[in-house]
Parts: sequence; C-alpha cells; structure tokens
Amino acid sequence: MIRVNVPILPRWLLVGVLTSIVLLLPASALAATLSLSPSTGVYTAGDTFTTRVLVNTQGQPINAADGTITFNTNELSVVRVSKGSIFNLWTADPTYSNSAGTITFSGGNPTGYTGSNGTILTVTFRSKGSGNTRVQFSQGSVLAADGRGTNVLTSMNGGSYTIAAADVAPEPEVIEYVAPANTPAAPVVRSSTHGDQSSYYTSQTAQLSWTVPSDVTGVRTLLDGNSGSIPTNVYDTPISEITLEDLDEGVQYFHIQFRNAEGWGRVTHYRLAVDSEPPTAFTIALPEDADLANPEQTLLLQVEDDTSAVERFIVEIDGGEPYEYIDETASGTITLPPLTPGRHSVIVEAFDEAGNSLIDTFAFNILAFDKPQFTDYPSQINEEVIPVITGITRANATVELTLRRPAGDASTYTVTSDESGTFTFIPEGRLSQGVYELSAVAIDENGAQSEPSDTIRIAVQQPGYIQIGSFLISVLSIIIPLVAMVALLILGLWYMVSRFRRLRGGVRRESREALEILRQEFAALSAELNEQKQLLAKSRKSGKLTKAESGLITTLEAHYTEAQKRVEKEIEDVEDIVE
Repeated sequence: MIRVNVPILPRWLLVGVLTSIVLLLPASALAATLSLSPSTGVYTAGDTFTTRVLVNTQGQPINAADGTITFNTNELSVVRVSKGSIFNLWTADPTYSNSAGTITFSGGNPTGYTGSNGTILTVTFRSKGSGNTRVQFSQGSVLAADGRGTNVLTSMNGGSYTIAAADVAPEPEVIEYVAPANTPAAPVVRSSTHGDQSSYYTSQTAQLSWTVPSDVTGVRTLLDGNSGSIPTNVYDTPISEITLEDLDEGVQYFHIQFRNAEGWGRVTHYRLAVDSEPPTAFTIALPEDADLANPEQTLLLQVEDDTSAVERFIVEIDGGEPYEYIDETASGTITLPPLTPGRHSVIVEAFDEAGNSLIDTFAFNILAFDKPQFTDYPSQINEEVIPVITGITRANATVELTLRRPAGDASTYTVTSDESGTFTFIPEGRLSQGVYELSAVAIDENGAQSEPSDTIRIAVQQPGYIQIGSFLISVLSIIIPLVAMVALLILGLWYMVSRFRRLRGGVRRESREALEILRQEFAALSAELNEQKQLLAKSRKSGKLTKAESGLITTLEAHYTEAQKRVEKEIEDVEDIVE
C-alpha cells in the first residue's frame, strides 16, 4: 500500500488563501448599473429633450430589470415614454405621472441580454422653468440570467440638467410692402385641402390655386413661418396653382405676389396650420382636495399636445349618452352633473384643433353618508289615530320619505331636518286598515345623498270596540250555523227513530198477521187434503186407496208441513230483527 502524506495547512493560512481567491474574482461577476444618457445637458425653458435609460450588465447576462425614476414636476414634465430595444416582455407598459413626478418600468428578455449600452426606455421631457434640475432613480433592480433571479444591480446614476430661461426676443419689425401704382391686386388664394385659414388640418399636403389676370407676367411665392414675408421664388411664366407637400407641424404661411408691366403688386399671406398627430398624453384625475361625498365632482383634464390646443371633449358617464364639452376658458377641468352614491366610470375623448383625438378613462366612487334612522314610531295604531314619526339625520337636510300602501302603490313626502338633524313626519289624513312600509333618503345642503334607511312597518287596525264587535260577529257566524246543524241533526235523528219505531211496530203487527194467516191457510190446505183423500177412497170399490196413492198423499203432507215450518221460521226472524 502506498501512503501519500498531505500536509495540513494552518487555519490562519487557509483563511488567507480563500480571502485572496475571493478578492481576485472579476468584479463584473456580480455587477450591473442603471443610468441616464445623456446625464447632463443645457436646454431652454419650453423646449423638449430626450434621455435614454441604459443598463450596463458588466459582461454578465441579465433577463429582467425594473425601476422608478423621479423628477421635479415644477421644472420638468414628461411628453412621452417609448420602449427600448433590449426587452420584449413587459409585466406592464412603462407609465409616467406628471402629477406625481414618476416614471416606472418593468421588463425582461427570456433569452437574456449582455451589453454595456442597452436601452430600456427613451423618455422625452419638456422643460418648464429655468435652473438646475435632477432626474434620479428612486429604486430599481437588475436580475441575472442565472436561473435564480439574482439582483446584480450595484449602482443607479441619474442626470443633472440646466434649464436656461428662454430669450425674449423682440418681435421682428414687419415692413409693409407698398406696391407701386397700377400694379396687380393681391391674389385671391383658394384651397381644396386647407380652406379655412383659422383652422388646423391633419393633411401635410396643401393644394392651393388662384386666378391669374391677363396682364400678369410673373408670379412670386414663398413658404415660411413668418406672417409678413415677401415672396422670393419667381415664376416668369405665371402659374395658377401649387401643391405643397411635407408641411411642418404647426403654422406656416404661403406668400404670393403678381407682377405686371408696372411691377410687383400686393402680397397675399395664406395661413396653413397642420397638426397630424394626436395629443401626446392625456390623463384624468380628481383634485387632491376632492370631497367624494359631493355628488358634483370636478375632474382635472391634463392634456399635452405639441402643436394645437385641446379644448373640445366628448364625455360619456356610466355608459350613458355621450355629450360634448368645450373648455372655453382653457381651465383644464370639467364639472360633472350630480351623481348618485356608488362607483362611476367616465370615458373622455380629447380633440385637438385638427380633430386628432386621444381617449382616457377614469373611475371613482361617490360616497353616501350614514342612512337616516327612525327614532320614534308606532308599530300598531287604529284607523282613528294619525301617527307622528320622528327620525334623525344630518342637520338641515332634505328628507324624502316613501310610504308604501297595502295596495302596493307608494306616496312620496318631503320634510327638512332641523339644526340638530331631527325630522318629523305626519301623514296627510288618517290611514286605512292594513300594513304600511316607510323608508327615507336624506340629501344634505351640498347635494350629497345618504344611504336608504331601514324600512319600518306600521299596522293600522280598527278601533277596539269595533274590533270586539267584529270578533263576536265572527264567532257567532261560526257558532250559529253549527248550532243549527246540530239541531237539524237531532231533529232528523228523532224523526228517523220515530219512523223506525212506527215501522218496527208495523212490521211486528204485519208479521203476526202474516203468521196467523199462514197457519190458517195451511190448516185449510190440510183439511182440503184430507177431504180429497176421503173422496178418493170412496171412489174405490174397496173403499181404500192404493199403495201408490197413499204414498203420494203422505209425501204431500210432509212437504206442506215442512213449508209451513220454514215460513213460520222466517216470520219469527223478522220479528226478532225489529225488536
């Protein structure tokens, strides 16, 4: 056997070796950064600028990142946020809030990404005021593609930007062109695409035409952003129309001038306003101090459009009929009609001056205050009494009471609570017999509505003495027919018994008579048989009957004797039954 001796290192040396190995590992093994590019810049107030949100993986694959970016809402506002190229899956689309000053994102790539300059987002800001402003990461994470989702984020680098005040340049002096005498009048320009000079259009192609007088020898045109420019593009052969393509967003002017033998005439300046893009952002919100118990709510309409104004809105509340709202004062608010307590949804479509639109939705709850309470009311009354019912709710509130009658129809009454919130309700006139249901809803001085009250029930009955009389009548109406029925039954039984007795006596009498008659008849029959027996014997020479004749007579005697006994027995049975 071969033994190998392995030296045992001292513990302090082993610890030192392991520490050295850890320190010598590449620093990029567990490192990634989030940053903004450019991180600095100088911009003019009112201008827009774009910055990118980048991730540097330090050579390690990642498959997800998220974060929240903050900015000063008094100095910057977000115009738009666009997705970058390295992530193709998003738990939710990137969002921003110009009221809260935040931008949030959360995306990923299942196949992983490795790089030092990966664009997650592109953010376009609009500068508001002058000074230095910072855009920073408030939180974030970068997850490694290691199967465990290890957060490898080590640093987040924001941006610092300088906003310079806009130069207030004096309005350029417009020198009115004075045309020489006898030169052509200003051309009359017409357009089939941009006919109204005061309006914006979505088309970036304008078709313009004019009539050229017979003495005109040349035409001069120009397209620029100045409302008073003198044309410089000369057409020695007069033209009567022109097509302008790829017009810039915003307002431009087409200038045209005719020339005749006397020189250049007066200039026409034709305004062309183009807005081909919808508003860049639209959000609906409630004011921070909104009282959700107030049925009349005012919504904030925050619309951003780079070109034309947004004043026209189409509003739809809870799926109802849409209506138009014009924000003539540019307040950025809309007051909704009174709403009942509960959840409401609003869909608003914002239109710019060219008719481009953007839709946003908003939902909120109108709160109801506590339901009125009935504090004093009778549960039972008679028809002669008018009830007095009291309750409590908000002070100086209008209380609408609904009294539902036994027939199912309802009556509505209105009373007002006093300074302490107490209200009193007295029905008009007496209530007829039956069970009534009463409920209430209160509306306070601001128009806020309460929840419906609990329903109370009041039973209206007849007065006591009438009620007792009715009870007696009800009892007697049962007893009298019952007594009559018993009397009739007794009378019928008595009649039947009497009749049965008479019938039994008659049957007994008749049966006795029948028995007596039967015996008499059988006795007569026996005598007749003996007489016939004697006559038959006399008719014989010997004076005696033959043996056959004697047997026949004996049989007859036995039969009628047996018949007599049976009939007598049946008559006796009838007598026994009727005893």
